[in-house]
Amino acid sequence: MNILRLMNQSEYIQVNNQLVKPEFMYASEDYADDDDIALEAHINEADLVLTVADLEDATPLADGAYWIERVGYIRFLGRHALH
Repeated sequence: MNILRLMNQSEYIQVNNQLVKPEFMYASEDYADDDDIALEAHINEADLVLTVADLEDATPLADGAYWIERVGYIRFLGRHALH
């Protein structure tokens, strides 16, 4: 599945061992530029900002998550996945 579509269908993210509801999470699947900000979140007193390029360069993992080199493990989750 396209990582941008997956992100846009999600409400939460798991970054390494932290579950977070991002402040901003959206990127057009058709018209996004590489330097467009796709995701903003606050994790452990630090700001996480990912661009479209960061997400498109992510390595898919077997469990449905992704590996982003400067961030680590990231998984996109909907509300139904938390129950």
